[in-house]
Amino acid sequence: MERKGDFITNIRYKKETEIVTFQGKEITLENLSPIFTPEQEAAKRRELEQQLYDVFRKYADKRQKEEAGA
Repeated sequence: MERKGDFITNIRYKKETEIVTFQGKEITLENLSPIFTPEQEAAKRRELEQQLYDVFRKYADKRQKEEAGA
């Protein structure tokens, strides 16, 4: 694994294929899911948690200011 900026290279993917019918036509759906090592999974989880926390703080702070002003 090599990190270039915010991108991780050399990631393997699990491919899931499903054929569905939509409006009388068969459509092939392919879903690619990255396969991470446990360390990569933990790092991604921490990154996601931090991003969610940042969004929560942004709106919680905004709401508190609005309630204080009301």
